[in-house]
Formats: sequence, structure tokens, C-alpha cells
Amino acid sequence: MEEEVPGFYGESGKSVQATLSSLKMLDVGKWPIFSLCSEEELQLIRQACVFGSAGNEVLYTTVNDEIFVLGTNCSGCLGVGDIQSTIEPRRLDSLTGKKIASLSYGSGPHIVLATTDGEVFTWGHNAYSQLGNGTTNHGLVPCHISTNLSNKQVIEVACGSYHSLVLTSDGE
Repeated sequence: MEEEVPGFYGESGKSVQATLSSLKMLDVGKWPIFSLCSEEELQLIRQACVFGSAGNEVLYTTVNDEIFVLGTNCSGCLGVGDIQSTIEPRRLDSLTGKKIASLSYGSGPHIVLATTDGEVFTWGHNAYSQLGNGTTNHGLVPCHISTNLSNKQVIEVACGSYHSLVLTSDGE
């Protein structure tokens, strides 16, 4: 039986289950934003999430467990420390080596990411405190969220325009 690979994401933000062989058939190059990547970069993509009002932002992981972003960077939703658009992939060094268990984005836009270790990171638009970091300041870099999550393992995340949700392994 072939191993299932979680976490290939599409425009809906919902995870799509895929097998190793079917992942080889997925063509991220069909998304216009990926035309900004070299052929070598495209070959290394393992997971991807295209988001933004026109599919103009992307977060992707490589087979080397590196996380890259590129696009218009509205409200700092790329997590690179500024609000400048980028047409070249930029690595999120603070998340390199972390494996994504769940990823969601709200139309704020903001990002919520859970790792396979149960950690939660958020960044982007935060006018309604949807990042869970106790402020209304936009998050320009991924912020580890641990308040109210001590000794909890987060297995799934979801968000809307003005809110974020997490599901823990014990069903909370």
C-alpha cells in the first residue's frame, strides 16, 4: 500500500490527500504565480498553498523541508518581515525544518500553520486579534502561539476573515 502524503493545498485552502505517485503528476506550474519560479525550484516543491484574491500569493515547502513564499504580500501575509511584494521565492528561515500538518489562510489575509510537532504559528493581518498573539498588530513574521495551548498538540487549523481556530489531539 502506498504511503499517503498530507498537505497538498489548493486555492480552497483545504488539504488534499495524495499519494507519492500522484504528487508527481500535480503540476504547480499551471498556477500563474509559479511562472516566477525556475524549473529547478518547481522540481523541489512538495506542498503548496496558493492564496490571495487572485491567487497572487503562495507558500510552499520543498523536499528539503524548507518553506518559501512569494507574491504580493498584502498585510505582510508572506511572513518575511516586511510588506514588500516579491517576485523571487523567499525562504521563511524561522520555519525551515518544520513539517506542516495543517495550514489555513483567512481573507484578511492571515496565515495559521500547525506543525507535525503540534506547534502553531500565525502571521499577517491582525486588526481583529485573529493571530492569537494578544495584540492587534499585524504579524510580519511567523509568531509561535503558545498561550492557552500549553501541553496541547494542535492537529488542525482553520481560519476565516476575522478569526482563527485550532483543533487539539484531545478534541478541544
